[in-house]
Amino acid sequence: MKVVDEDEIFFTRARLFILDIPYPLVFPFGYVPSRISRKQSGILEPSFTYQDQQRRGIGLQNLGWFQYFNDYVTGQASLDIFTSGTFYVNSRLNYRRTDRYNGSVELGYSRDQGLEPTDPGFVTNIQRNLAVNHSQTLNPYSSISANINLRTADFYNRNSYDYEDRAQVSTTSRIAYNFNHPEGAYSFNVSGSGTQDFSTDATTITGPSVNFSLRRITPFQRTGPARRESWYETLSVQYSNRLESRYSFRPVDETDIGFFEALFNPSRHRQATGDIRHINMGLRQTARADMQLVSSTVANIGTNLSINEYWYPETYREEWDPEQNRVVPRMESGFATGRDFQTGLSLNTTIYGLSEARIGRFEGFRHTMRPSISFSYRPDFSDDFWGYYREVQVNQAGDTRKYSIFQGGIVQGPAAGEQRSLGLSLSNVLETKEVRRDSTGERSERVVRLIDRFNLSTSYNFAAESFNLSNLTTSISSSFFQNLNLNANATFSFYALDDDGNLIDRYIWKDSNQFMRMVNFSFAASTRFSSGGRNGRGRFEQPHWHYPEHYDPLDQSRFHPIDEAIYHGQVERVDVPWSMSLSFNYRWRRGPGTGSTRSAVINAQSIQFRLTPEWQVGTSLGYDFIDKELTPSRFNITRNLHCWDLSFQWNPFGDFKFFLFRLSVRDSQLHGLFQKLPGLNNLERSSSPINRFR
Repeated sequence: MKVVDEDEIFFTRARLFILDIPYPLVFPFGYVPSRISRKQSGILEPSFTYQDQQRRGIGLQNLGWFQYFNDYVTGQASLDIFTSGTFYVNSRLNYRRTDRYNGSVELGYSRDQGLEPTDPGFVTNIQRNLAVNHSQTLNPYSSISANINLRTADFYNRNSYDYEDRAQVSTTSRIAYNFNHPEGAYSFNVSGSGTQDFSTDATTITGPSVNFSLRRITPFQRTGPARRESWYETLSVQYSNRLESRYSFRPVDETDIGFFEALFNPSRHRQATGDIRHINMGLRQTARADMQLVSSTVANIGTNLSINEYWYPETYREEWDPEQNRVVPRMESGFATGRDFQTGLSLNTTIYGLSEARIGRFEGFRHTMRPSISFSYRPDFSDDFWGYYREVQVNQAGDTRKYSIFQGGIVQGPAAGEQRSLGLSLSNVLETKEVRRDSTGERSERVVRLIDRFNLSTSYNFAAESFNLSNLTTSISSSFFQNLNLNANATFSFYALDDDGNLIDRYIWKDSNQFMRMVNFSFAASTRFSSGGRNGRGRFEQPHWHYPEHYDPLDQSRFHPIDEAIYHGQVERVDVPWSMSLSFNYRWRRGPGTGSTRSAVINAQSIQFRLTPEWQVGTSLGYDFIDKELTPSRFNITRNLHCWDLSFQWNPFGDFKFFLFRLSVRDSQLHGLFQKLPGLNNLERSSSPINRFR
């Protein structure tokens, strides 16, 4: 070994030892920087993997190099290679400037091949990926962000080990700019996004989307010493607008026209999609006024008025074509506006119910009820008076129907149908007082919520021609039991079904003893268990005895953990720290007709057992009670090898079976050389194929 300027160490004929076991490979020479804590470039830690798929086989993953450029920029390049000839190449550049900007650029390329080139089923599959992330604070009041994801359809399915990635069938990119006025007078943001659905070949480009919002103002509020406000002083006004534009490309079957070509050619777009609307664009302005008419300890009464205005560069039209014997839609160019409004009145109060009943250590109960009644009114904007709806013939008999000239508009438009709706809702909270006494008789109290939330709501529309009464929605949640969260939601209908399972305008209690009928139900429970084991030391109390000359070796009663006649030392108790997250989800929903769908899944996540100070076992398991099969599960085992960690990860189920072996450095100083760079503003190298795209 030779040390140069206390900065570099050169060595020859070195051998690696793991748990005092010599590694079979001897290094003839090598170099190690003496100042390991300093930021360094270096190799990545590879993983040995086996995938139970014909196209992959055995391989090494994450073979590569990490490059430290400076305190703000790092990069890495890695290679996965398999015995089938399949390989995956990835390169990533990270950058960060504290409190100013940060981001990354990632490129991925994979080439999958199975079988032999001479086999008739030989196929080569190439996948690509480009991911760009950037976030920057321009000043204390404005910022920009970008998240660009461009990839081929099967990139995650071929190269990711994560269930969430492999289940994705679309990719989304987004760019946004945000500005907030220094004094909070208004906010402004501009954004654009693009989404590609690989299952349908649909592409949607949204943007520019511009949102502007003024701070809520109270024009009649007076300043001065604290006093009771007059009703007119509670008037508050708020204004906002939203400009939206969207291009949607959903091709019909057997078309060879791409979305980029159709984007700049309306006729080609209609030919490829059958959609008469090329680029959907519109602006919506909203002004809202609220006022508190009565505010007291008994009840609160408020009123509100909301006005919307819609701007469109073109409108929707329908015409009856007698030659084709059908309705033909078209778009008519020309600026058009529409307006609607809605007003309402609300009353809410709080009612308390008290009980001095005592059950065990619980003394007294308080039931808090918050009922609310609201009434809203909106005129029928399909009336000819407003001019937003047209009539069109729909058959040769001359029957007609109405349609909106803003139909399909991106910011919607005035709605049809008068609304005179009475809304009812009730919120409930149930609390009690838990009383405990210690050994000295000192009393301690704490308030406990038995029910955190129990809500009910429904409404009745007096102007509707049918189905006036809406569904009753209910929800309840409780965290009364320690480390256990319970949530349930249910929706009920007051209307009956016909023999085919279709909803009819007839109350269910007129034909049966039921008051309402359940439409859907969901229940969720989650908890987390953990144990730190026993910290103290114990001693097994065993009598002094000896084995007899003749004994039955199957008689386990004669065996004891410790024979104190032989061992006189102190015995440690078994210490097995463990933790587990457990969740159960059940969903039921009535489908169309007489059918229904349901699901019931239990998931045991993040199960960790430390069997010994050196061995740790973890897994994530799940079971679907409806399909009677295991959900995607994964197992991992880690062995502490003093300066090293040996890990084994295994996915035995599904169509993507694999296992991974990985040997990584554990020592804190060596870890800085091989795995992580301390003090580098989180610009770390990634050495595991798990979560590689997160």
